[in-house]
Amino acid sequence: MKLNLSKIFAAILTASLLAGCAGKLTFPAPDGGAKDAPWSAVRRDCAGWAFSGDGTGHAEIVWRTKTKIPIIAAPLAAEGKIFVPTPNRRVLAFDAETGDRVGRLWVDVLPNNGIALGDGILAITGRSDFNRFRVYDFREGEFLWSKDADRAFSAPIVCGETIYFATAKGAIFAIDARTGERKWRAEIPSAVINHPPAFRDSLVYIADSNKRLVAITADSGKVRWKLDLPSPPVGQPIVIPDHVIVPTESGKIFVVLLDGTIRVTIDAPGQLATDIACMGPTVFGVTRMGIVFAGDLGGGGILWQTNLATPVLSAPVLWGRQLAVITAEGELNLVFYADGARESTVDLEAPVTAPPIVHGSRLFIAAETGELIAIERHSRRMEP
Repeated sequence: MKLNLSKIFAAILTASLLAGCAGKLTFPAPDGGAKDAPWSAVRRDCAGWAFSGDGTGHAEIVWRTKTKIPIIAAPLAAEGKIFVPTPNRRVLAFDAETGDRVGRLWVDVLPNNGIALGDGILAITGRSDFNRFRVYDFREGEFLWSKDADRAFSAPIVCGETIYFATAKGAIFAIDARTGERKWRAEIPSAVINHPPAFRDSLVYIADSNKRLVAITADSGKVRWKLDLPSPPVGQPIVIPDHVIVPTESGKIFVVLLDGTIRVTIDAPGQLATDIACMGPTVFGVTRMGIVFAGDLGGGGILWQTNLATPVLSAPVLWGRQLAVITAEGELNLVFYADGARESTVDLEAPVTAPPIVHGSRLFIAAETGELIAIERHSRRMEP
């Protein structure tokens, strides 16, 4: 009977993804749902949904490979390869199917903030003696161009032919991805920026750790509006049609209209320390102490919550119809998106702080032990 109820709830939630919800939010089919789409930014793409793939199932490790150095930044994926930034100024490329290393790029900066991918390019707001922003051709393994910049604490995003990145002191740049020519520079006085920008349609969004959400016009770099928040944001903003979502440390998640007006507030069941994920009219997150939850973007309520009873340091991602959550102890939990049921667990035997990613039919996890781990799902026979 429980299985039937779960199916009914899943059908209702799936219908709401397509039709909207009580708050009249409407959603087209998300780009992030394409199974073979690249995972080109820390939270999948410029909009930050952290959602890719389809289906559900029982998880198991299909391969794991060692890099010989701890991995603390998120890997990315494109064209059947997994790109892993390492603290020794290298980006390693692995075959997504076999785990074999297929490339190595010396990047001359520390890529601890993470990297971003575009059409054949790899961008890094690296930490170095000169604080340079660097771009490479990842297909040919060649350096393309670099720019001097102040120190940065967040990864860039590559959106079409434009790269957006922010410095720690509040300078925002739009750069031509191919030539390195600066399109514009914006300044947010007294800002502290620790999270990547987000972009959709005509606006760039900045989560300022000095308790602000800032919207900037993508064509000219003009500040459109600033919204004061009660506590610092904890991740990249998420951009959905006509709204932007920002989670904060206090556990409040704000759903904001494109004019800067707060439309709905969701109260998470605890403090937040990581990014959240989004699919349709629902956001998914995990509290600092390991309570996984789903929140309604239309009405602002909590749809379900599941207590893992252990801290979580890695941001969750949506792998089809399952939310992938990794505990601080290194246990992967796959939680069903519709009702919060724990459907599968895997002991990774390694601590993980970087968020996992999805590429093709697999989930990829970078561990602090220097291992890259590939996870695959298999359907389980339905019990009578």
